[in-house]
Amino acid sequence: MLFSTVESESEVPAEVEALDGIESKEEAHNVDRPAREKLQKKSKPPAKPISEFEEGSTVSGKVKTIASYGAFIDIGCETDGLLHISQLSKEFVSDVNEFVKLGQEVSVRIINVDKTKGQIGLSLLTADEASQESQRKESRNQDRSRGSGRRDDGSAGVASLVEKGWDVEKFVEGTVVNTVDFGAFVKINAKDLNEEAEGEFDGLCHISSLSTGRVNDVASVVTPDQKVQVRVKEINGRKVSLSMISSEEENAKSSRGAGDDDVDKPSNKEWREDYAKFLETQPEFKNGPVLTPRKFPKKVRN
Repeated sequence: MLFSTVESESEVPAEVEALDGIESKEEAHNVDRPAREKLQKKSKPPAKPISEFEEGSTVSGKVKTIASYGAFIDIGCETDGLLHISQLSKEFVSDVNEFVKLGQEVSVRIINVDKTKGQIGLSLLTADEASQESQRKESRNQDRSRGSGRRDDGSAGVASLVEKGWDVEKFVEGTVVNTVDFGAFVKINAKDLNEEAEGEFDGLCHISSLSTGRVNDVASVVTPDQKVQVRVKEINGRKVSLSMISSEEENAKSSRGAGDDDVDKPSNKEWREDYAKFLETQPEFKNGPVLTPRKFPKKVRN
C-alpha cells in the first residue's frame, strides 16, 4: 500500500501515480522501458573455425581495422584476415585509406591460411593479376642477383681482360642489367675490348659517369635492357668501373665541380691568371708599424 500526505487523489503527484500497480520499488525502473521482445535483435552467426577456409577461395567481409601496413577484414572466421598493403593494387600504394574504408564491404581472395598461427592472408588482386605481379618480382630479383653477383659471375672475363689489356678510351656496346640509386650495372663482352680476351662481366657505371650534365635520377638516363655505349675506365680487383662519357669530358666535369654543370666557371689555371692580372691593376699599399720614441721626464736631483 502506498502512503501519501495529500488529501485527495487529484493531488497525487504524477511520479507516485505512475507506481500504481507495481508490485515492488525494485521494478519501478522498468516502467519506461519497452517490452523486451521488441529489443530482441538478430544474433550474429557464430564464427567459423579457420579450418573451414581454403586458399584460393573468394569471400566477402567487412573492413574492421586499418593500419599503415594494411587492413584487417572480418570474413566470419574466428580470426580476422589481413589484407596487406602489397595486396591492395598492382601499383604502388602509399596510403591504405585510399583503397578501403572502415566498415566497407569488400570481396577478397584468400591467399594464405596458417592454421598453426591462426592467420589468414587476403588479397584484392585476382589470380591472374597476382601471377603477373609475381613474375615481375621474380624478374627484378634475377636482375638484382646478376648485379650483386657480378664479381663472381664475371670474374673470368675480368681476369682475362686484365691479363690481355684494354684501351680505357674505347667505347663498346653493353646492356643495362639493373639500375640502383647510385648508378647502373652494365654487362659487356671482354672480347669487344680485346679480341684475345674472353667472357662477359658486369661493371658499375656510377651516376656521375652517366652524362656530362648533372643527373638527379638514374632512371631518367638509362633503363634495364637498354643498349648503351660504355668504356672500362678502371678495374680494381674484381670491381669494374664504367663510364658513358670520355675521360676528357670527365676531367672537364671534375674541374667545374659537382653541381656546377650549369655555371660557366673558369678552370683553376684561368682563375689564377685572372686573379694575378687583377692584383697588377691595384694600387700598392705599404702598411707597417711606426715607432715613436718615448720621452721620459728628467730626474730632478736634490
